[in-house]
Amino acid sequence: MHRSRWVSLVALLTALAVVLGGVTVPAPYATFLLYGVWEIPILLALLLLGLSGGTAVALLNALALEAINPGPLPTGPVYNVIAELSMFAGVLAAMKLAKGRGTAVLGVAAVVLGAVARTVVMTVVNYLVLPQPYPIGFSIPQGAVLGFLVPIALFNASVALYVVPVALGIRRAVESRIAPPESVAARS
Repeated sequence: MHRSRWVSLVALLTALAVVLGGVTVPAPYATFLLYGVWEIPILLALLLLGLSGGTAVALLNALALEAINPGPLPTGPVYNVIAELSMFAGVLAAMKLAKGRGTAVLGVAAVVLGAVARTVVMTVVNYLVLPQPYPIGFSIPQGAVLGFLVPIALFNASVALYVVPVALGIRRAVESRIAPPESVAARS
């Protein structure tokens, strides 16, 4: 992929993630957790542009969040990046394991491994940071932190349940409709 096309797609997907960041729904079991669709373009960047593209979009989105709406903690966007990168690891592992086994196997493996990786990593992160004082955490007593870990783990797993299949579906649709520049030139 040409560098200018890569940069354009990173910019486009970052802008899309930032715009979609305002569309959220509180989790019914823990209203401090917000479901949103803004992670879909970030995962799509990984699927279309590779790890460097996905990471670039995740980091640029975090910078935009920090400037526009970091949430209750100024370190919140950093935790978002950790969640996204851990989900990337699961999806990439699934892509390796499911190579040549069809889109259905890839889809299931990516959802499962993405959810597991994100949930495990974020459970550890939350266990460590929630007791910390502001701006790192919320000064939650260590004994009370355990009560927060279950709904947060459920949240992290369930985010992967919709982000991964939607991003995979969009990737499939985009790749089936866009010919690489070399193919267009060859047909002329």
